Amino acid sequence: MKQATRRGNVFVRLAVPVVIGAALATTLSAQQVAQNQPSIVRAPTSGNTTDKPPKYRMYFTVLVIGGLLIGANAIPSKRGHQD
Repeated sequence: MKQATRRGNVFVRLAVPVVIGAALATTLSAQQVAQNQPSIVRAPTSGNTTDKPPKYRMYFTVLVIGGLLIGANAIPSKRGHQD
């Protein structure tokens, strides 16, 4: 029991400063960005064209994922006579 509590305390002692430091860094970074940028509101770009991704990339991705799935299923399990 004492070992589990000790591990938990070590984790908390390491995690709390990291979380607090990340929160402070994010807050300070956001304040610096807000001070450096002028308050100009920009209108969205006019145009409804979106770039379509190349079809070969989508097909290649599907083939790779499918190949990985088939390959993972093809690996024999090392089950012996104990089944």
